[in-house]
Amino acid sequence: MNTPFTKRDAGETLAADRTVDARGVAMLAKLGLAAACALGLAACVTPQERHAMDQGQCYDFGFEPGTDAFAQCTMDLHQQRALTQANRDLYWQSQFAAQTRRREAQQDLYKQISLQRSGDPRFPVCGAASDGGMDRRTMTWFGPNCRAR
Repeated sequence: MNTPFTKRDAGETLAADRTVDARGVAMLAKLGLAAACALGLAACVTPQERHAMDQGQCYDFGFEPGTDAFAQCTMDLHQQRALTQANRDLYWQSQFAAQTRRREAQQDLYKQISLQRSGDPRFPVCGAASDGGMDRRTMTWFGPNCRAR
């Protein structure tokens, strides 16, 4: 039965509409993934390309190839890039360490709260599905909204 809001032919069902929509979404997701991969690969620069870019940049600065100044320029560019990468690595290591400390502090809090709630029937007993984890010292599960035993 067609109404002003539907465009189905006689005999078609709403399930057919959903199937067509699901295929369209799946195709769009595949195309998006392919585009993201192509963009990611286009941004990659090989070491040979990087070396040629460095030499071109030093040549543009006015240094002549084969001179000590040209070699110093390319070496400085390489060292500057290495220093930038080292600083970036240190930044991400510190971010990861801070995140780990926050997670461990939160888990310690969950352990304490769960142990304090032990025996309280108002809270369910923690299990593997709890958001906290397992206390390996007491071999009990812990979490934010449950009790250890």
